[in-house]
Amino acid sequence: MKYVPAFSGRVALSLLATIAFNSFSVVHAQIQPGQVFVKDVQGVATYSKDGRWLPLKKNSILTRGAIVKTGAEATADLILQYNGTVLRLTPNSTLSFDKLTKEYAGEETITETSLNLHSGALAGSQRKLAVPSFFEINTPGGTATIRGTEYYVRADGAVAVKSGTVDVIYNLPNNGGSVKVTVAAGYYFDPSTGQVSKIPSDFYNNIKAHIDTVRNNAEVFKTGGATVVVKPEAVLTPTKGNNGVGNGIDPQPPGNPPINDGPGTGPGSPGNRHHAGSNAPRNPNVKPP
Repeated sequence: MKYVPAFSGRVALSLLATIAFNSFSVVHAQIQPGQVFVKDVQGVATYSKDGRWLPLKKNSILTRGAIVKTGAEATADLILQYNGTVLRLTPNSTLSFDKLTKEYAGEETITETSLNLHSGALAGSQRKLAVPSFFEINTPGGTATIRGTEYYVRADGAVAVKSGTVDVIYNLPNNGGSVKVTVAAGYYFDPSTGQVSKIPSDFYNNIKAHIDTVRNNAEVFKTGGATVVVKPEAVLTPTKGNNGVGNGIDPQPPGNPPINDGPGTGPGSPGNRHHAGSNAPRNPNVKPP
């Protein structure tokens, strides 16, 4: 008769329950909602969530289901932090956020984004997404799937691409079917003809400022999501100079202390560092504290 420990069944059952619980927790922890950061607002813009319209303010956060409207002279600069997308909503535009999700898959982050441009236009800059992520902008007449990198989309279906490519599916009027085209850098999709051609110079001149803005706002993502702030080495004020740091001759600060940044000094080799009130010569064999 084979001896089987009485507790082995309990151990196996407990182990299986632990594995199942951990698997359930991991699956549900991977998918998370994305957020939209309002970087700047110029002019009058509003947003709606749950039917209430409120003023859109700089540094606020939007989530799925929000609708943003810009006034006649207004723009809204938006950053979708979870997927590295930067947008500018141009004047007289309405945009809703229908899907904003991210899912961690090993070292990759899979994102799914679906926006609805009801009216007006937007400019965007898109960082390369991990497969099978997608980013699409729906308009009343079709869908623009963004591959990157800098683009301009109008609610009437027009698409201009400064760099990268955009796939466009556009439903032709009067039940004329649909067209699917890829718009490459320097080209423009005209919904009135269903054709792709080079961006007209007058059209580009009208959108250039918006494209430049999203490009500048997108620079933050080029350092892996970190913001780099360059500060001066020293801050000079009327009451505090940088005398004594070894950066060359400086104007005398108030109080007329000893001059110690004269010729021959430099960073790492400053001038006098002994007590300002001492008139005794420095002993070259004694290092200052």
